Amino acid sequence: QYAPISSGELSDICEQMHGWKKTTVYTMIKRLCDKGFIANNKAKITYLVRKEEVQHQQSNDLVQKNFQGSLPSFVNAFLGNGDNSLSKDEAAKLIEMIEKHTK
Repeated sequence: QYAPISSGELSDICEQMHGWKKTTVYTMIKRLCDKGFIANNKAKITYLVRKEEVQHQQSNDLVQKNFQGSLPSFVNAFLGNGDNSLSKDEAAKLIEMIEKHTK
Protein backbone atom coordinates (compact mmCIF):
# COMPACT_ATOMS: atom_id res chain seq x y z
CA GLN A 1 0.00 0.00 0.00
CA TYR A 2 2.87 2.39 0.76
CA ALA A 3 5.63 1.06 -1.54
CA PRO A 4 8.06 2.24 -2.59
CA ILE A 5 8.88 3.57 0.84
CA SER A 6 12.01 4.24 2.85
CA SER A 7 12.79 1.76 5.60
CA GLY A 8 12.65 4.62 8.12
CA GLU A 9 9.15 5.63 7.01
CA LEU A 10 8.04 2.00 7.14
CA SER A 11 9.44 1.71 10.64
CA ASP A 12 7.48 4.79 11.73
CA ILE A 13 4.25 3.41 10.24
CA CYS A 14 4.73 0.01 11.90
CA GLU A 15 5.40 1.69 15.24
CA GLN A 16 2.20 3.76 14.95
CA MET A 17 0.02 0.90 13.70
CA HIS A 18 1.42 -2.05 15.65
CA GLY A 19 3.71 -0.63 18.34
CA TRP A 20 6.73 -2.35 16.74
CA LYS A 21 10.27 -1.21 17.57
CA LYS A 22 12.72 -0.35 14.78
CA THR A 23 14.68 -3.55 15.37
CA THR A 24 11.52 -5.62 14.87
CA VAL A 25 10.73 -3.83 11.61
CA TYR A 26 14.27 -4.24 10.30
CA THR A 27 14.21 -7.94 11.22
CA MET A 28 10.94 -8.35 9.29
CA ILE A 29 12.37 -6.44 6.32
CA LYS A 30 15.37 -8.78 6.26
CA ARG A 31 13.18 -11.89 6.48
CA LEU A 32 10.87 -10.67 3.71
CA CYS A 33 13.89 -9.85 1.54
CA ASP A 34 15.37 -13.29 2.19
CA LYS A 35 12.05 -14.88 1.15
CA GLY A 36 11.88 -12.78 -2.03
CA PHE A 37 8.74 -10.82 -1.15
CA ILE A 38 10.37 -7.38 -1.05
CA ALA A 39 13.60 -5.69 -2.11
CA ASN A 40 15.57 -3.27 0.04
CA ASN A 41 17.80 -1.18 -2.23
CA LYS A 42 19.55 1.74 -0.55
CA ALA A 43 16.96 1.72 2.27
CA LYS A 44 14.07 1.89 -0.27
CA ILE A 45 11.53 -0.91 0.11
CA THR A 46 9.69 -2.19 -2.99
CA TYR A 47 7.36 -5.14 -3.53
CA LEU A 48 8.55 -8.11 -5.56
CA VAL A 49 5.29 -10.04 -5.16
CA ARG A 50 1.81 -8.62 -5.78
CA LYS A 51 -0.60 -8.44 -2.84
CA GLU A 52 -3.06 -10.68 -4.72
CA GLU A 53 -0.42 -13.40 -5.09
CA VAL A 54 0.28 -13.36 -1.35
CA GLN A 55 -3.44 -13.45 -0.53
CA HIS A 56 -3.96 -16.35 -2.94
CA GLN A 57 -1.14 -18.37 -1.39
CA GLN A 58 -2.23 -17.61 2.18
CA SER A 59 -5.82 -18.60 1.35
CA ASN A 60 -4.67 -21.87 -0.20
CA ASP A 61 -2.44 -22.59 2.79
CA LEU A 62 -5.32 -21.91 5.21
CA VAL A 63 -7.71 -24.24 3.37
CA GLN A 64 -5.07 -26.98 3.03
CA LYS A 65 -3.91 -26.78 6.64
CA ASN A 66 -7.20 -26.33 8.47
CA PHE A 67 -9.79 -27.88 6.16
CA GLN A 68 -7.84 -30.71 4.50
CA GLY A 69 -8.09 -28.85 1.18
CA SER A 70 -11.90 -28.71 1.24
CA LEU A 71 -13.19 -25.34 0.09
CA PRO A 72 -16.82 -26.26 1.00
CA SER A 73 -15.66 -27.03 4.57
CA PHE A 74 -13.95 -23.64 4.74
CA VAL A 75 -17.05 -21.81 3.46
CA ASN A 76 -19.25 -23.72 5.92
CA ALA A 77 -16.95 -22.78 8.80
CA PHE A 78 -16.81 -19.16 7.63
CA LEU A 79 -20.58 -18.84 7.41
CA GLY A 80 -20.91 -20.76 10.68
CA ASN A 81 -24.09 -20.12 12.61
CA GLY A 82 -25.14 -17.12 10.55
CA ASP A 83 -22.76 -14.53 11.98
CA ASN A 84 -21.29 -14.01 8.49
CA SER A 85 -24.41 -14.09 6.34
CA LEU A 86 -24.23 -13.23 2.63
CA SER A 87 -26.23 -10.60 0.81
CA LYS A 88 -28.01 -11.69 -2.38
CA ASP A 89 -25.42 -9.73 -4.38
CA GLU A 90 -22.52 -11.49 -2.65
CA ALA A 91 -24.15 -14.89 -3.19
CA ALA A 92 -24.67 -14.10 -6.88
CA LYS A 93 -21.03 -13.07 -7.26
CA LEU A 94 -19.88 -16.28 -5.56
CA ILE A 95 -22.07 -18.39 -7.84
CA GLU A 96 -20.63 -16.57 -10.86
CA MET A 97 -17.07 -17.21 -9.65
CA ILE A 98 -17.81 -20.88 -8.98
CA GLU A 99 -19.26 -21.33 -12.47
CA LYS A 100 -16.25 -19.58 -14.00
CA HIS A 101 -13.78 -21.82 -12.15
CA THR A 102 -15.65 -25.13 -12.47
CA LYS A 103 -13.72 -27.69 -14.51
